[in-house]
Amino acid sequence: MSEASRNVRARLQHRSESAFAEEERQGLMLAAKTRTIALLILLAWQIIDNPNSGLAYAFDLSILISFILLGLLQFLCAKWRFHMDLLKYLFVAMDCALLAVALTFENPFSEVGRPTAYAMQGSLFSLFFLFLMQSAFSFRQRLVMWCGACIVAARTGMLLWVVNQPGVFTNIDLPERSPEAFIEALGNPNFVHLGHWFIEIMASLIVASGLAVVVGRSRRLVTDRSLSERARANLARYFSPNVVDRLSGSNELLGTVRQQDVAVLFVDIIGFTKLCEREPAANVIALLRDYHNRLGQAVFDNEGTLDKYIGDGLMATFGTPEPGPNDAGHALQCALDMITALAAWNGERTASGDKAVRIGIGLHYGPVIAGDIGNERRLEYGVIGDTVNIASRLEQLTRQLKTPIVLSDSLVMAIDQASDARLAISNNFVEAGVQHVRGREGGIPVWVLKAEPDGPGNRRCISNSPSPCR
Repeated sequence: MSEASRNVRARLQHRSESAFAEEERQGLMLAAKTRTIALLILLAWQIIDNPNSGLAYAFDLSILISFILLGLLQFLCAKWRFHMDLLKYLFVAMDCALLAVALTFENPFSEVGRPTAYAMQGSLFSLFFLFLMQSAFSFRQRLVMWCGACIVAARTGMLLWVVNQPGVFTNIDLPERSPEAFIEALGNPNFVHLGHWFIEIMASLIVASGLAVVVGRSRRLVTDRSLSERARANLARYFSPNVVDRLSGSNELLGTVRQQDVAVLFVDIIGFTKLCEREPAANVIALLRDYHNRLGQAVFDNEGTLDKYIGDGLMATFGTPEPGPNDAGHALQCALDMITALAAWNGERTASGDKAVRIGIGLHYGPVIAGDIGNERRLEYGVIGDTVNIASRLEQLTRQLKTPIVLSDSLVMAIDQASDARLAISNNFVEAGVQHVRGREGGIPVWVLKAEPDGPGNRRCISNSPSPCR
């Protein structure tokens, strides 16, 4: 991967982290809200169905209320963005510690006691997994693993406290390790099987690790998808849809610098300053957008690459990023399509009282250097070379020759003699001799369009053009 590609990916990952931070906040709010609603339902049930009374009844309800208040506090901190980088870890630890205390110590006001080892029952341990579920809402791997570690610490703390109480014994304390002894011990309410605790710890670590992997894969999938969609969107700015499909499915680097023969097209509005000198800025921008949309579509319809918009003009190339046998013909058909599109647009403009728009188009074919141009902060795919300069000069020559299209003889020669594009040249263009081009010694043989079509129904068409002929 090139340095530029790594920089682009790093910037995208930075933006993804910011987006994930917001999703994490929203996820924590949703988890806290869901947990609070569930606890409120459980509290309502306990109010109705709790067998205790008096202080014992109030104590049971206070445990649930503590979890509800803690959930509300988590929700508010996430909503207000109050030190959540630290507090989200603290809240997980508090949840696990509070649940461990609630499960370990019996109600001090209850008249009905329970065996101390009851706290180590597996059915009660399953409540800890609710916190794992809540942490997974954060899309943060470290938080999920932290929650798993807190569960392990809380459950281990419960075990250490319980096994050190009078009368409690474990399978290590059995005088003999026979199956009969184990079965007999299992019937004793003060017996704690250490194997069950070990399975709980392993299950917590495995589930936490699995969730962390899922969260990590989800984050990478979103990042890669964003990178792919961003790359595809960037390609769609310059290339036709079928070229985008080929490039997005290719492993070849688009920005690799190479020299190749391409057809270059320049188009510009003639008299743009005079056309817009009294127009409001909004009208000028609307005109340019409509103009760019129509002419840019002609580029894409003919498998061209939209290199750049240049004010009231644009530059397009044919044969980038992948050269083909009909690049010159595609460029020629694009120029003819632009003239046809302009005629249709001018019909709409004159009907609404606006001025007609005139354009000049220059086309040349020859070698260019193609690849990523710019620096690590901004890279764009483009072409440079004498061929580009000549195409630009030919576009300017349209004013002098009073024609909308000027072709270089090099482009005409690049078109296969047996192709329909060659027939289109003979039908629509005439040789204009050798013309002097500024910045170049000697002259260049050129061809010019015979006359502009009268309307959109008179489209000059190459039958094997990628765009449909009507």
